[in-house]
Formats: sequence, C-alpha cells, structure tokens
Amino acid sequence: EAGRQLKKLSDRLTKVRDGETAVRWGEALNAWHVAWGPFINERTWAKDDPDNPKAMKRQWWWTHEDVRRCYRRLEKLFREGKLFAFLEPALTAGGPVARTTNRLEGGVNSPLKHVLLDHRGLPEEHMRRACEWVCYMRSRNPDPASLIKPEHWKPAKSAPEPDGDDDGPRSYDTGIQSNNHDDPTSEPGFYIRKGHVR
Repeated sequence: EAGRQLKKLSDRLTKVRDGETAVRWGEALNAWHVAWGPFINERTWAKDDPDNPKAMKRQWWWTHEDVRRCYRRLEKLFREGKLFAFLEPALTAGGPVARTTNRLEGGVNSPLKHVLLDHRGLPEEHMRRACEWVCYMRSRNPDPASLIKPEHWKPAKSAPEPDGDDDGPRSYDTGIQSNNHDDPTSEPGFYIRKGHVR
C-alpha cells in the first residue's frame, strides 16, 4: 500500500504548474512520510534471513529498500529545490519555463547521441567536433561554406614524393604490393592440387 500511494503521489508531479500546487505536493509527500516512515525504516537482519544473498555481504539491509529509495529521492529533490526548478522566480522573470526536459532531450540531445552512436570509436576530440558540428548545423542560420578558408583549397603536401631510387614499398599508392596479405596464395601452406585450393 505504501508503494501504491507513493506511485500516485509521483504521478501527480505532472499536474504541478504553479507554486501553490508545488507546496501542496510537498505537504502530501511529508504526510506520506509521517504515515509510512516506520515502514520504510524497517530492517532485516542477516541472522534472521541467512538464505538471502544479501546476508553474505551485509549484517542488515532495509526491508523495503525500493520504496525507501524512491521516497528518499523525491524528498531530496524537493528539499534541494530541483523538483520544481521551473517555478523559480529568477528563472521565470523572463517568461515561462518548460516543466520538463522533453524538448531538450528530443530536440538537442537526441541528435548528439545519434551522431556519436553512428560514429562509434571516434577519439574524444573528434567526438567534441562532431557534436559542435551538429549544434552548429541546428543553429538559426548555419553557413558551412563560410568556414572554408583559402588555405583549405591548397592543403600542404603530407609526404614528399618518392624519387624513384627507393626499392621499398610506397607509403601511399594505388597499386597492389607483391606481399599482399589478402591474397590466399601468399599464405604459408597454400597449394593447388587437382583444381582445389587448400
């Protein structure tokens, strides 16, 4: 019953739209604690429940740990002013503030998460650049062409051209090397017998 009542109380969070309703919700949370405080403070001792896996690591644990954790989280957020931060006078001075982060999660954070997921394995610095690019492209008037500078059209050469006297393999080339490891015939133990490759 304690869990059901706490669930109903948490469902009422979505209906809070002003300071007066927020205060009443806080009073209801306090009333819940007065009624169910002893219940969520019950402990189970390891000696009383030796078959429980928790008994191997602890001497005791909260009997109704999940309900207690849920209450403590709501109570802490309310006490710290984070639960109804959208009602803070300093924030609402410029106009109404959204009650949820849904627009943020779906509008800004979601594309950032997707670009990082689509390009897994990027170094951290490249991840930052990719996120900056997504944000830039979602700005009011993105102009990617304005980011191109004249020196980008004539990049410096990365490596000098080989002079032709070098018998070794080139670092970058379009040809196939004779020691191509993708060629199964170059592997040790390869032979052809009666038309079969082994």
